[in-house]
Amino acid sequence: MRKSYGYICITAVAFSVGSICSVQAQEFFRDYGTSRSSGGIGLVTPSDYSYQDTSPSGLQPLRPGQDLTTAEQTEEADKYNFAVGPVRFEFAVGFGIEFNDNINLAKTGRESDIILRPSMDVEATWRLSDLNTLHINLGLSYAVYLDHSEFNSRAPLISPNSDVALTFYTGPVKWTVRDRISYQEDAYDLAVLSNTTVYRRWENQAGLDADWAINQKLDVTVGYDHYNLWTVGNDPVFNLQDRSIDTIFIKPSVQVNPAVKVGLNASYSFINFVSPDRADGDGILVGPFIDWQISDVTNVHLEGGYQQLKFDGASNFSNAEIAELGLSAADAAAVQSILADNSNSNSYYIKFEIDNKPSDVFQHRLTFSKTAEVGFESDFYNLYHVEYNASWKCLPHTEIGPSIFYEYYTTSGTAGETGYRVGAALGIRYHFSNSLTLGLDYRYLLKNSNIETDDYYQNLVFLSLYYKF
Repeated sequence: MRKSYGYICITAVAFSVGSICSVQAQEFFRDYGTSRSSGGIGLVTPSDYSYQDTSPSGLQPLRPGQDLTTAEQTEEADKYNFAVGPVRFEFAVGFGIEFNDNINLAKTGRESDIILRPSMDVEATWRLSDLNTLHINLGLSYAVYLDHSEFNSRAPLISPNSDVALTFYTGPVKWTVRDRISYQEDAYDLAVLSNTTVYRRWENQAGLDADWAINQKLDVTVGYDHYNLWTVGNDPVFNLQDRSIDTIFIKPSVQVNPAVKVGLNASYSFINFVSPDRADGDGILVGPFIDWQISDVTNVHLEGGYQQLKFDGASNFSNAEIAELGLSAADAAAVQSILADNSNSNSYYIKFEIDNKPSDVFQHRLTFSKTAEVGFESDFYNLYHVEYNASWKCLPHTEIGPSIFYEYYTTSGTAGETGYRVGAALGIRYHFSNSLTLGLDYRYLLKNSNIETDDYYQNLVFLSLYYKF
């Protein structure tokens, strides 16, 4: 979203290197209810499917009441391709060629380009003991625009999946110390950007979880999260996004039977913006959830409840543009008072996911969410998102993955916007061997807004080769 004086432009989906089926830069509710920005259809990447790793919503695959089976532990161990002492590594490289007919997400003045995207992934696990594990994951990539070199990556892109996590036990309590850092430049994962090619920013999320298995049925998880967003460059619109979010959370749950777990998810977040033009705020999220393993092949997660985003006064998103108009102090103050956003959100949230794997060659997932998100040039926006993804191993060495999504949103403030996005994608993977994978992806996106200049459509084709050592 780029604000033009007097109204707001909004929404985006672009391209980044990551997992074909996941929305990675923004966790579902930023893990604990503070902020999520939808990535729409998920990413196109020079890799094989990582459907099992994360879901389109950011939810982890459901295993209610279960630890890893022996077969799953064997599969987990087999994915590492070499070891140095006690440390197991998985190392892979990829190269992709993308054709994008609308890199700037624009209705008029559309720009197309061919983009080269090399990538490298390293994952390491060190079992310090039977109960203590250090896990490191790092994904690096780079974007080279053949016709618009001004949009080349300014630094290696760091995948939002990159993280460091240390797990250890003290008696019945499992502790996890974690940190996730990323550097991204594409705008795909924000539902509030248009007419934008690059949105450069660092994100870091660090936290501490304590998971206490009180007995075989009762479990309580408590923790703390600290999140930072730092934008790169001097764009006043982007700089207004710089912030930190501190979250405390508690999640008690009861294993009713081997197939059903019920619980409560509650969190409180304090939102602190760097710019004085944006009002700080806090967020509350509380609601029950249920994890239900309906059968051996079908899992369901359903959660819903109350969500509040409350801000400490008005946010002045138009100060930079008002200053450029050269108005008198009185006129500038009058315009500022009209355009300022002093909205709060008191509403409900929902997140739903159903996973089904009817056979060894086919699996699919349906997700739906309704959330209030921290806004881009508004205090917040309400976002409804529904998405379907599938993976079909149609031939011994070939996989096909269709995806489709629809989302609808409204923004707060006097210049609020209403819009929707729809998209569809089809990915094909051919595995020459366990190490070498060839991929071909196509994606179509369409955006419609009550702000006419923010409408756009985009076609993207991506050819990739991925090698695991």
